[in-house]
Amino acid sequence: MTVELLHETQSDQNRRFEVGLADGARVEAVLYRDDSLCISSQVGCAVACPFCASGADGLERPLSLEELIGQVEAVRALGAPLRRVTVSGVGEPLHNRATADFIAWCRAERLAPSLTTSGGPVERLREALHLHHNGLTISVHAGTEETRARAVPKGPALEPLYAVLRDELPTLSRSRQRKIALAYLLIADLNDADADVDAFVRRTAPLGVWAHLYTYNPVPTSAHRAVSRERYEAVYRRMSAGGLKVRMSCKARVEPNGGCGTLVALRRRGGRVDSPASPVL
Repeated sequence: MTVELLHETQSDQNRRFEVGLADGARVEAVLYRDDSLCISSQVGCAVACPFCASGADGLERPLSLEELIGQVEAVRALGAPLRRVTVSGVGEPLHNRATADFIAWCRAERLAPSLTTSGGPVERLREALHLHHNGLTISVHAGTEETRARAVPKGPALEPLYAVLRDELPTLSRSRQRKIALAYLLIADLNDADADVDAFVRRTAPLGVWAHLYTYNPVPTSAHRAVSRERYEAVYRRMSAGGLKVRMSCKARVEPNGGCGTLVALRRRGGRVDSPASPVL
C-alpha cells in the first residue's frame, strides 16, 4: 500500500486526513462535502508563500503517481462517493511531472480533476492549460510585480504569467476558457490596498476569466492576518465594479480544518515523523 490514512479531523464542511507515506513522511488531504477530495502533490513546497503552512519548511520531494492515486483510493475505501478530485493541497502541482498522468487517471476513473497552481514554470502552465482537466486555478494574489514577489516569492513574475494566458486562452474553446480562474487571497497589509486590488483588476478583467477572492485562514507558521469582513466585502464590490467576474470563498475553504493554506507536510526526522497518529478505521 503506497499511502495510509493515519488520522482524521471532522468539522461542519470538511474531513481532514493525515496521510502517511511509505518513507515515513506525511502530507494531508481534505474531503469537502463528502464528494470532493483535495489531495497533496508534494511533501512540502518550494514556492515559499509566507502566508501558507504547506511550504513553511521548504520542499522535501514530489509524490509519485502511485502516491497521488493512493490518496484517492484510501478515501474511496472509507465509502466516500467521490465525484471530483483537486490537486490543491500541499505542494505545487506543476513542479510534479506526475500531475498530468494523474489527471488522465482521474478521467479514466470518471472523476472530475482540477488543480491549483502558482503558475510556474510558465512553460508547464502553458501545457497544463490544455490538459483534460475540469478546472485550473492560478494563485496570483497580487496586482503589481512588487507585491507578487512578496506574496509568491518563488513563483513566476506577473508579466510572463499573464503573457502565457494572453497567448493560450484564445486558443481554447469557450467551455475550456470557463474552466480557468485566477485566485486573489486577500491578506491584511500585504495585498489589500486599493492600488493592488485595482492593478489586479486591470490585468485580469481583459482576459474574461473568473477570479476567486479568497479569505485568509491564519496559520501558526505565519504572522499574516485576515482582513475584516467589511474590508473583504468592500474589495469584492471594488473588483466587480471594475468589470471583473469574481466569486467569494465558499464555506469549506474558510474552515480552519482544511481551508486554503492550512495543510501541512510532516517530515522524517531521525527515522521518525513529527507527531504520532493512529490509522483511520
